Amino acid sequence: MTLPSLEFWSLHLGACLATGALAWVAGLGLHRALRLSHASRAYWLGVWTLAALPTAAALALRWLGPETSSWPITPSLPLPMLSDGGAWSSMAGATSPVAAAATTALRDWLEPLLAALYLSGAIVAALGWCSGLHAVRRIVAASRPFDGALNDTSVAVECRRLAKAGIEVRSIDDATSPFAVCLPRPTILVPAALSAQMSDEQLRMVLRHEAAHLARRDPQRAAGMRLVQVLLWFDPFLRLIAQRVQIAAELRCDAAAIADRADRRRSYAQAYLQTLRLSAGVPLPASAAAFSRKDPGHHRLRIAHMIEGDRRRRVPPALRWVLAATALVAGAAIASVQIAATPATTTQAATIGPTSAATNAAVKPAPDPAVAAAAASVEIDFSSPMRKPKISGHFGEIGPPRSNPHRGLDFTAARGTPVHAPAAGVVVAATERYDNAPNYGTVVVLDHGGGWQSLYAHLDAYDVQVGQQVVSGERIGRVGTTGKVTGPHVHVEMLHNGQRVDPEPLLR
Repeated sequence: MTLPSLEFWSLHLGACLATGALAWVAGLGLHRALRLSHASRAYWLGVWTLAALPTAAALALRWLGPETSSWPITPSLPLPMLSDGGAWSSMAGATSPVAAAATTALRDWLEPLLAALYLSGAIVAALGWCSGLHAVRRIVAASRPFDGALNDTSVAVECRRLAKAGIEVRSIDDATSPFAVCLPRPTILVPAALSAQMSDEQLRMVLRHEAAHLARRDPQRAAGMRLVQVLLWFDPFLRLIAQRVQIAAELRCDAAAIADRADRRRSYAQAYLQTLRLSAGVPLPASAAAFSRKDPGHHRLRIAHMIEGDRRRRVPPALRWVLAATALVAGAAIASVQIAATPATTTQAATIGPTSAATNAAVKPAPDPAVAAAAASVEIDFSSPMRKPKISGHFGEIGPPRSNPHRGLDFTAARGTPVHAPAAGVVVAATERYDNAPNYGTVVVLDHGGGWQSLYAHLDAYDVQVGQQVVSGERIGRVGTTGKVTGPHVHVEMLHNGQRVDPEPLLR
């Protein structure tokens, strides 16, 4: 598997940052304009999905693509290009050998550097996550059964209720905040020092808060989001939106703990402050922790919600569906643009890559067409693309309607006659609008390996897709009259290491 090209990095890095910035700005602006509740977890989760999913989907399809028949595979040679003068030429004439060599050298070290930077960032992010998981696992392993469950108090009643729901309550000696884990089993861990300071009512509300996290599957949701953020570690907007999702989750669990009881509000706020004092300077490495955030604005917001309640509006059901549909359409559009742009950048990357014709021209002279044609019979066994070949135009001919030497071989046949692959290869172009060549109509280009390519123009239609592997004799298209023609035929060109050769000795 080859390293991604500069175009790949530019496209997906730019698209990821642009999508994240758009989702963050639009989500924050709409939230403020509609005065939506800060506890609207589904709203911010939708914004996060809009920021992450298009690029994640495009990247997944990019890596899975080469295993499928519908994804373009980077050609080993540049696709044939049309010069300004109207004659076909390879990229050897587009840039000087010195410039081509310098460009190639730049790409040779820059692309591995970018790949190394990305992998290094992903590894650092993954190690940080794993370190946090290990710390949580250590705390869970050192925990012990919760002492309050043995007493005949309201806390004991709450612990028995949680046990029936499959949730275990355990004590820990670490001076941190209470938190909940879902593996190896749903468990709520409460610091022993905190349970000694709180009243039964306060401790029971803390347990209900953590139980609400488990009921809403917040630990699983946070782990999934963290995994995506490890892969897209370079996007700061994902982290900003993820913080909003977590804040909303905490506010919802606070509301579940208070259960709309006005007499519990101040007591719960006091419990929150006690937890902050206990865990000051000891951040818990768990994304689902209830009281571990250090953001003062977050603390003020939570305390205000605890004492005053939520004064902002929730997302109405109708608006929820509208926002979801809008986010889905926008995300699909962004992902489609990224996916559609990838083949173009891949093709362009090939034109200035290490195996380009420009590089070949810089290191060795262009091969003699006769020698290249003779070598073809040794390298690849080509056959005629037509079952009953009838040649109507030869390589190098000059004369009406041509003003330049003919660059290929014309086979005349009735419109719709099948055109077959002369040898096994990979489809590197299949389009009705070939780049810089409107006169060529519908075109298919095959890469046969060994420096060999073949081009088929004026087709009525093509029966293959970019990236598809074809075998010798497989139908790739049908004779047509597309482009600038005087009648139905297929124009065939053969290239060896970017240089056009006479197809006739090869396709007998």
